[in-house]
Amino acid sequence: MTTPSAAGDAFVPATDKPVPQSVAEFTVRTLAQAGVTHVFGVPGGPLMPLYEALEDCPGIEPVLAKHEEGAAFMALGYAQVTGRLGVVCGTVGPGALHALTGVASATADSVPVLALTAQVNTSSFGRGGLQDSSGGSWGVDTVDAFRSATKLSALASTCAQVPRLLALSVRTAYLGRPGGVHLSLPADVLAGRLERETPLPNLRRPTIAAPAPPAVTELASAVRAARRGMVLAGQGAKLSGSASSLIRLAETLSWPVATTLKGKSVFPEDHALSAGVFGFGGTADAHATVLADDVDTLLVVGSALGELATHGWEPRLVEGRRVLRIDIDPLREGAGFEADMHVTGDATAVVDALLSELQIPHPAPAKAPMAPPALATPLQDHDPLLASAVVTLMSRLLPEDAMVFVDNGNCASWMGQNFVSRPPAAIHVSLNVASMGSSAGSAIGGYIAAGDRPVVALTGDAAFAMAGMEIHTAVELGLPIVWIVLNNAGNAMVHNIHEGIFGRSVSAMYHNPIDIAVVARGLGAESFAVQSLTQFEDALLNALASSVPSVIDVRVDPDEVPWALAGRISTLRTAFNRETPASGGDG
Repeated sequence: MTTPSAAGDAFVPATDKPVPQSVAEFTVRTLAQAGVTHVFGVPGGPLMPLYEALEDCPGIEPVLAKHEEGAAFMALGYAQVTGRLGVVCGTVGPGALHALTGVASATADSVPVLALTAQVNTSSFGRGGLQDSSGGSWGVDTVDAFRSATKLSALASTCAQVPRLLALSVRTAYLGRPGGVHLSLPADVLAGRLERETPLPNLRRPTIAAPAPPAVTELASAVRAARRGMVLAGQGAKLSGSASSLIRLAETLSWPVATTLKGKSVFPEDHALSAGVFGFGGTADAHATVLADDVDTLLVVGSALGELATHGWEPRLVEGRRVLRIDIDPLREGAGFEADMHVTGDATAVVDALLSELQIPHPAPAKAPMAPPALATPLQDHDPLLASAVVTLMSRLLPEDAMVFVDNGNCASWMGQNFVSRPPAAIHVSLNVASMGSSAGSAIGGYIAAGDRPVVALTGDAAFAMAGMEIHTAVELGLPIVWIVLNNAGNAMVHNIHEGIFGRSVSAMYHNPIDIAVVARGLGAESFAVQSLTQFEDALLNALASSVPSVIDVRVDPDEVPWALAGRISTLRTAFNRETPASGGDG
């Protein structure tokens, strides 16, 4: 059978070898042709032909998740790390719908993920069959449900349609700004046979097109005209692998570089020109640098400038400045804020072309790194522990090549604010859709993709409650992932925001906090319950040295509020037409 190349950067050309006529086997061989090595999912009746074919395909390993949403986030994590297609499969009805959030997140995060979902027999559409999700008989239509969350959502209603729709789905996932795609396969189609021999398609990832030279020339002129410039790098820069190009650009122009939270780790935060994270997960120092009055030009590289990336669309980010944007998606030209200039193209390709246009043929001398405050500030115990101190200590202790998958909630803010990213470390956070529990699956997919690199998931207890059963998946696979759970006895971000808007907290916190360590042991993981920084340090070092999955349950103060959360509170207060409460506050 055909297999992906060892490098994983190109697909092996299709062979002339006759292919079987089984639709399920053709589907699996096409996935192998596209470089897929793992399929994440939960099997079900109509999917059985696909799993039969997977069992007979040594090049692809099925990964059994506990829930289809977890499986979708595994596919997302796999795609984030490799840049290759992540695949999730779910059975008809609820199985497909469970995967929807993770696939929507893949689209929002610009990573290629294919969802293969089952459907009842075509002859049963609309007849009220068990889990019929074809849209008839007052039932949900899964193709329609996925349509607004993906770049393509289609139903193969005949066997003959499968080869074309499958190839189209894979190509669409990669084309332009990558994202999620969905293909629904009815049971009779998946169990059927193709009427004639159908060769496997050539599924090469699209080549990166060079940016238009006139646009690069105009961009270079705007950069030269700047008195003082600033770079804001987002997820698009990170996915493009722009780190070395951004360092060279920053050092050449002496322009500071800030990142969005999703862009964190694309620029070393111990570099003298690093401004840190701007927006959600940012700090007061970073915001002062980015919003300084003397900055007259803002170069945005790979960011849609959404609410979290702009501190609630802070007007000072663009007012009185020339805004230059680089993005692979031309439709993002006016996203968030209008730009004075938009250059369409891959972030690295455009930045490299800009450097060439500026006639800088060789890398500039490296500037001496600075010592970020988070690395030098003495840490003190607190009862309960402060999450800021825990994440700062985590930043000091993790190996330099660690990959960290960050969940949604206050843990994401603490990661942006207190963790100092230094290469070759990589940080992944799934925002925009911002599903709690995402890191449980994405850390597993990321570890499978990354091989032997240390992988850590930073999450909260409320997110753990939603998706923590996936730790059992890591136990079954023997993946030594470390989960750090900031246990604040509930939904602390909601608690902080509600108190900041209404002056009191309502229905956000647990009456009986979850004993995460006990749950983790029940799932087969090694677990630690810590209440001091010394205990946390010992637990983390032991977990990193372990050959099995580990969970560290850290009890933290729910009333410690991240600095940038004040911006989110202010945005919501405006939306609710509320004045600043007499009690409570922004934190």
